[in-house]
Amino acid sequence: MIRLVLAALAVTLALPGTAYAARGPALVLPDPPANGIARAQVFDSQVPDKSVYQGKVSFTWGAFPITGQPAGLVPSRYMPVIRDNSPDRPLSWYQANHPDWIMYKEDRVTPVFQSGSSQAVTLDMANPAARQFMLDNLVKPAAALGYKVIAMDNVVPWNWTAASGHYDQNGTWVQQYASGTDDPAYAAAFLDYLCWMKKEMHKLGLALAGNISPLGVNAWQRQQSAQAVQIVDLWLHEGGFTRARDANITDDEWAQTFALYRSVVGVKPVVTVNQTTTTALANASQQQVDWIIANYLLVREQQTMLTLCGRNEYGVWLDRPELNIDLGTPAGAPVQDASGAWRRDYQLGKALVNPSSTQSATVTLPPGTWTDSHGVAHTGQVTLIPNSGLILTS
Repeated sequence: MIRLVLAALAVTLALPGTAYAARGPALVLPDPPANGIARAQVFDSQVPDKSVYQGKVSFTWGAFPITGQPAGLVPSRYMPVIRDNSPDRPLSWYQANHPDWIMYKEDRVTPVFQSGSSQAVTLDMANPAARQFMLDNLVKPAAALGYKVIAMDNVVPWNWTAASGHYDQNGTWVQQYASGTDDPAYAAAFLDYLCWMKKEMHKLGLALAGNISPLGVNAWQRQQSAQAVQIVDLWLHEGGFTRARDANITDDEWAQTFALYRSVVGVKPVVTVNQTTTTALANASQQQVDWIIANYLLVREQQTMLTLCGRNEYGVWLDRPELNIDLGTPAGAPVQDASGAWRRDYQLGKALVNPSSTQSATVTLPPGTWTDSHGVAHTGQVTLIPNSGLILTS
């Protein structure tokens, strides 16, 4: 594998009062192999010898340090989207230096924090000075170290943190967003900030990778998330097909997620992160692992990468025999079988997925003997229980 130097996609996004048509310079993005299972590593802090994934991993989300990375792998620098996680700038530092940048909840007393932190302050993304500060103090130092991709976390374009407003330099309250998660003003400000940051990163020769997950629980939230997916240069989806470790997704949720993947995988790199319901991948059920692999093969194109791990089992090197499955390259697009199951034909086999939470699906196989990834032979028909996947070779 070699690094692929791509021209950034032109993205046009219509926002209230703003039209963006951003085309960046040549960007360094991962170039996974066309066959097999292309893989991404989420953090590498506990991988002292990174040569273990030479030829297997195309991209690292949150690589540190940048030195010692295998040839052909594209590392990225981690950065929260609208919060400053520097230990040198806790809440007290912002209270003393930039109190008008701090976002508060509706009670006008509680600062907004993310990801359980009690110090990583959330900044006013609509403030041009705060934006520039994030660029100067988090993005530009990463570029100076040699990173070509910024891994931006918590790219959620609806108000999941319940941010309400801030105090100006005179100590007067400024109300910015309505209560609840679904304020269009918040989404517009967030997407405007994301477009601005991408444009500035492109000027520095950096690509923007965004962890856009969760996708939302209603149509409006999913629409905003889909817009964010279109903006970023690389989409990482921490929910995958396992709803970010809680359970496998099914039915309408599966259908909407599948449709979003298929709308994106042909035009930009995508990392689908699938956490199992067990703490350790080694203890995951075979059924769930098969579900994850089959769904990956169903949606993938060349730039689509998979991370398979246990619950929050990040930063370590994980391997399983299933990750070495190689069906060659796709022989066509995914299609829905008459049984309700989905099928994707490959040069050397098939991936089958039944996304129903209640109904089994019996799939008629082409003539011959088909062997699943565990050595079990199937002829004539195969029945997929609800919420299951199967990989077959002829």
